[in-house]
Amino acid sequence: MKRKITIWLVWLWLPLLVWAQDKTYNQKGDEAMQRQDYREAKMWYEEGVSQCDAYSIKQLTTIWLQNEKMRPSMRSLMNKCLNCLNVQATENDTTAIEQLIVYYTEGIGSPASDELADYWKEKLELTRHPVVSYEEYVRRMELEKPAEPMKFFVGYMYSMEMPYGITFGGVKKRFGWYARFKTNMSFKDNLTECNNNNGGQLMGVPAGTTYRFTNNREVNAYAATAGLVVKCTPWLYASVGLGYGNRSVLYEYITTDFQTGADQSTAWAKNTDASYSGVAGDIDLMLKFGPIFVSGGCSTVNFQYIDLNAGVGVFF
Repeated sequence: MKRKITIWLVWLWLPLLVWAQDKTYNQKGDEAMQRQDYREAKMWYEEGVSQCDAYSIKQLTTIWLQNEKMRPSMRSLMNKCLNCLNVQATENDTTAIEQLIVYYTEGIGSPASDELADYWKEKLELTRHPVVSYEEYVRRMELEKPAEPMKFFVGYMYSMEMPYGITFGGVKKRFGWYARFKTNMSFKDNLTECNNNNGGQLMGVPAGTTYRFTNNREVNAYAATAGLVVKCTPWLYASVGLGYGNRSVLYEYITTDFQTGADQSTAWAKNTDASYSGVAGDIDLMLKFGPIFVSGGCSTVNFQYIDLNAGVGVFF
């Protein structure tokens, strides 16, 4: 029975004895520090390093930072401190992580490394907020990045039947938008209609009046479209859009008096077989060279004919 009691007493007092021993070398080291006897202080704190004692490592780090003359004799010892801190830091010891940041910033026990110092700074932040996983932290960091600003563009758009056009729009990281209006600047009115047969009968000609077609032909055309821009690569963009367009083909004719045969007036007739209005569509590719872009593609009105597009403009 006495033997069992003795064993229990030993087990109970052993941690206290170890703590007392630790307190002794740290206390002796602190007394030497007060006397500014750094060599003796180093000797006492070195005993704590064998047990990776956090206080001993902290004091040795202070000696290293404040006394450059001591550094040559402490390099091997500080390397041991660094090893202890790495082990403790992997167990999420925030005090050890804070020390590691100093070690890698100042080059203690290892060459200075901004990359490792930044890594342990991020690790320290994660350790202080254990509810957030590393993956969640990375996701939040991505979300906190400033959004890429929209880049706007404007340009001149040419097509064979509508040579006067303007395009403007904007693109962000991947997608954007555009709007376009083009016309041939012809807005002639027509009094009547005809078909592809120039000798056909006109509608709306007064009785007793004859007519004949001249060789003059005009086209009234305009289109307004808007749509999507896709950034395929940093230098290649594609766009597609829909809207409304009109293409009216007009023939000139001259009316004459039936009895005298004298010319009376000229007017325009709309060729219903060659004129279209309704859905307008565009599809283009844009090549970007710095802030400048050129484009090419095709367009249609009511899907009845195809017109070629070309353009040039600038991003800003």
